[in-house]
Amino acid sequence: MKKKLNLFCALIFIAIVCDLLAMSNVAVTGFTAGMKHGLERRAINETTPSNYCYVSLLPAEINDDNSVTITGKDAAVSMEAWPTQLIVPMGGRIGVGTAMFKLLYTLAFGLAGVAALVAFVFFVRNINKSKIFIHRNITLLRIVGWCLVVAGVIDTADGCYDTFLATQTFNLVGYVVDYSSAANITGIIFGLFSLVMAEAFAIGLKMKEEQELTI
Repeated sequence: MKKKLNLFCALIFIAIVCDLLAMSNVAVTGFTAGMKHGLERRAINETTPSNYCYVSLLPAEINDDNSVTITGKDAAVSMEAWPTQLIVPMGGRIGVGTAMFKLLYTLAFGLAGVAALVAFVFFVRNINKSKIFIHRNITLLRIVGWCLVVAGVIDTADGCYDTFLATQTFNLVGYVVDYSSAANITGIIFGLFSLVMAEAFAIGLKMKEEQELTI
């Protein structure tokens, strides 16, 4: 039984790590590319935006007016395509206040992710020691849940805010900006599921304590 439990816990741990990495991958990639591009332009004394944003799009219609032409591998065949993702400049350089704010919520996201993973590891360790219905496990599950919810909300707010700023700098005819792609629903669902499990453990612990008092 413990082997199955450890297997499932390992899979959940991997899923949480992958979700946290996915949440941070777009921001880190965009930030790194933007900084590299900005430094290259600064070296040749060109003024260009140093901040870039990843934006998801939905074509309003599938027609020739909003399509782009792509070339096949043999370079002899071309076809129409409709892009759904862009990396666009945010317009101007990042101010000191904005940079500090981004740094703060990036640190908050990182701390929430690390805290969730550490709490989950301690929870699994307690289960392996046959310490199941104890108050500490409830606390650990609540830490995991709230940290994942906070990380998901931070990532969602960051994505929506950056997308909004990006829409102020460009206008694509025939396309609609997809804000739903900026929302990290998976991370929030993971967190809410952990909170539900914490409440289930709390109910089980209460029933166990009442049964012991009755006996």
